[in-house]
Amino acid sequence: MYPRTRLPSRLLPLVFAMSLVSGCAAGVDASKAYSRGVINRGDIVPAEAVRINEYLNYYEQRFPEPADQPLGLDLRLGNPQVPSSGGEVWVQIGLQTRSDSSEGRTPLNLALVLDTSGSMVSEDKMTYLKESVRVFLKSLGADDWVSIVAYNDRAWVLRHSQPVGDGSWIQEAVEQLQPGGSTNLYDGLMTGFDEVDRSFDLRRNNRVILLTDGLANVGITNPEKIAADALVFSQKGIYLSTIGLGMDMNDPLLGVLARQGNGAYHFVDSAREMEKVFLEEAEGLVERVADDIRVSIRPAPGVQLLAVTGMEGPPPAEGAQVNMPPMGAGDSQVLMIRLRTRPAASGPQALAEIDVSYADAFAQRTRDIRRQVEASVVPIDNYNSLADIEVRRNATIVRSAEALRVIDRMFGEGRYAEAWQVAHAMEQELRSVAAIAGDSQMVQDADLFQRYQLTLASALGYDPSVEPAEPPSDSSGQPQRWGASPVPFEIVLPTIEVR
Repeated sequence: MYPRTRLPSRLLPLVFAMSLVSGCAAGVDASKAYSRGVINRGDIVPAEAVRINEYLNYYEQRFPEPADQPLGLDLRLGNPQVPSSGGEVWVQIGLQTRSDSSEGRTPLNLALVLDTSGSMVSEDKMTYLKESVRVFLKSLGADDWVSIVAYNDRAWVLRHSQPVGDGSWIQEAVEQLQPGGSTNLYDGLMTGFDEVDRSFDLRRNNRVILLTDGLANVGITNPEKIAADALVFSQKGIYLSTIGLGMDMNDPLLGVLARQGNGAYHFVDSAREMEKVFLEEAEGLVERVADDIRVSIRPAPGVQLLAVTGMEGPPPAEGAQVNMPPMGAGDSQVLMIRLRTRPAASGPQALAEIDVSYADAFAQRTRDIRRQVEASVVPIDNYNSLADIEVRRNATIVRSAEALRVIDRMFGEGRYAEAWQVAHAMEQELRSVAAIAGDSQMVQDADLFQRYQLTLASALGYDPSVEPAEPPSDSSGQPQRWGASPVPFEIVLPTIEVR
């Protein structure tokens, strides 16, 4: 039987509590990469590892950059026309920060905290750690300050804070590291915070970047204590980003630490992912542009707010607010919401008001963006709520993440054939939308769901390499709730918690 990868149960209440506070996070996208790794390993993705909004924001977005302020708001409807009989409306809320600024990047006061414990031997994690630092060096400026902390049973400072210069001293220090011993993550993390604190400078971006598998087993290992102490430094203006290494990493702990530390959380399992994090997204990893971001959604009278990605359960009838951690330079963030309209006469109709407030990190003042969402009410017989390609693309990504949660539940209940059907239907839908959108990432996801079908089918003793590619059936003869054809968008997946 193929195993179901499970996360430490004592961390789950903390993860749930933090999800209510943070909603979603720019720069936090480990869920997608981690899920991909689990599937490629032949395991079942645990539902609690699939954080919907985090999964969605792994994907490239193409929102226009703001011209006159650090953060811009882009609204897009799944269909700008709604039927006079009423219907469901998808709204895409896009946030985009400038990739550069007239002020230039804020110089860094950075501590690299590197895990050298024995658990880093497996899966080439130490190789990824060293290579990640080497790639990250390309993004550092000569005048940035960097200190290096390593830890196993205990923590020690390899190099105290000093200017990067040509960076050769950083690479030399990291290359000498060898894995061994236990994992005192708390000692390493606090030593890194202390190093940044000693050279704290309001004119610099004061930050700790932790590269680890997160498997704390000596010293203080209580996740609530570790997260609480990270929050203390965050409140002082020293922020934390976490980089997870290896499939056995402690995903809940690293995610919570990044959220408490007002930083990014990424998962690295390949050279391509390494480049994505440390080159393509390095500016957002270290440079804050917008803090204290709050997205408020208020449905118009007579319009029902059905769902908001990144929120747990159904949103309040009067509207919802999503609080997001800081966004870095060049970051994008997307929220998908669903509304339901009542029957109405033809003409323009207000659907919702979207308000975004944030603290401009450069100007040190609060800014607000307020926009109305409107549509045209027309008589329509065959209404398509996802006629817009871009909105349909992101809605499909949300559905694929929800499908992973559904598959885990079905697998746990022994409903292997139904789980296979969900994976097969999702593969077909991803291929269909990828062809329309011209999105290579979605093609890769379709291939991933195809790979997932092999794992699910094997649970039934079904060998796709020798049997015809037909959907397997349960011996119980239980009727299937999912067909093998692409699932229409109007069919809603079972209600689940969204993170």
